[in-house]
Amino acid sequence: MGIWAKVTGNLTKNPEGRTVVANGEPRALVELRVFADVNRKVGDRWEQDDERSTAVDVTIWSESLGAVVLQHFRKGARVVVEGEMHLNEYEDSDNVHHAGLRLTAESVALVPYRIDSLVFTPSRREREAADA
Repeated sequence: MGIWAKVTGNLTKNPEGRTVVANGEPRALVELRVFADVNRKVGDRWEQDDERSTAVDVTIWSESLGAVVLQHFRKGARVVVEGEMHLNEYEDSDNVHHAGLRLTAESVALVPYRIDSLVFTPSRREREAADA
């Protein structure tokens, strides 16, 4: 196991789903990017600490979790993501070296910030009572 991390921040773009081939089998995944902001108190107000804030690329391999994220989450949403984090290093087609943080998500939660309304699906018991 690598580094277990919990990242809180805003989505910088809408989540994107795609299919890849892993171990010879097609697998659906969802990718998103979270801007993990760190704030500090300066006098009597809070300011973003640009030196400690960073973007984190997130991959969701769970098809059920990915489907929910694709359906309900959008750019600007405040989220908490937990999972295994690692440094992702690669060279692009021009042989330029790049590095960034990547987190393989085990859970993603929406923070009720800037939300106007929520609608919950009925529970199993509520559905059974309605059918009776």
